[in-house]
Amino acid sequence: MSEQVTFDNSISLDHIGRIYQMIGNIPFFAEKKARINSIEVLPGGLTNSNYKVTVNNVAYAVRIAGPGTEEYLNRPAEKHAATLMAELNINAPVIWYDEKTGCQVCLYIHGKTLHIPDMQEEKYIKKAAQVFKKYHQSGKEFISRFDLLKETYSYKNLLIQKNFAFYDGAELFEQKIEEVREALEKNPPKLAPCHNDPLCENWLDDEKNFYLIDWEYCGMNDPMFDLAALCLEAELNEEQEKLLLTEYFGGELTEKQFGSLIINKFLCDALWSYWAVLQIATGKPHEEYWPYGLNRFNRAYALINDGSLDRALAAYNK
Repeated sequence: MSEQVTFDNSISLDHIGRIYQMIGNIPFFAEKKARINSIEVLPGGLTNSNYKVTVNNVAYAVRIAGPGTEEYLNRPAEKHAATLMAELNINAPVIWYDEKTGCQVCLYIHGKTLHIPDMQEEKYIKKAAQVFKKYHQSGKEFISRFDLLKETYSYKNLLIQKNFAFYDGAELFEQKIEEVREALEKNPPKLAPCHNDPLCENWLDDEKNFYLIDWEYCGMNDPMFDLAALCLEAELNEEQEKLLLTEYFGGELTEKQFGSLIINKFLCDALWSYWAVLQIATGKPHEEYWPYGLNRFNRAYALINDGSLDRALAAYNK
């Protein structure tokens, strides 16, 4: 099985061994008398290690889940969502999934992985809006709930328990999170199946389909969160944001719809800023995660400082 195998020298022997063990133990490959031809590193991913593994001359995407991720990620829920989305031809076909660890094997999609400049193009903004619309309105039910505020408070409380400091300005930040919570409790959004982490590198274009992969943070949520997260990840300007929303809603935007986008942008950055600091508190590199979280914290804080969040809450509460 190891004859003439090529692999990147940067891959650890531990991960090469785990990939061999994984492929060797999966019935799908055992039935085919699987032989690994090559192993390549796939870029991206803050928490997991991803590889393109060619088996019997067919390419697969193999994920080795990051240690400890099972503590805060619902792996059975991801398997359920990833399978449902594959049926809609939105996610890559799932070959095997380990519900305990989150390790998985999917069919590799031969296409273009998007990056920020790509997603800022009009054609991809429109394509993303249609993919969002397709699964948000699919009538599918995910088995998990992605409760933004609950997740945020959970990360915050874990930091308190670990006696780990957050960024300067946390008091006003937390006050505004409370104001958002009150607004959403008074007027709760209708929930839909959501991806919740649609960064540009999770979008793939093979010129036949437009895929959204990596459903780790899936769950029933306010669908506007997916749109807000993409606006942030793709660094869309206001004109591009309005194009995304117009394509998604199919008409003129209301103040409340745009206000909901601003609220969800604030919540998205708040969530991932707490998440980033929690990664450091659990042993991840400070130099990698602190600046990432600080950037998101500062961007959310800017919505407080320039009055955007207050205006959005006023529009939402009308």
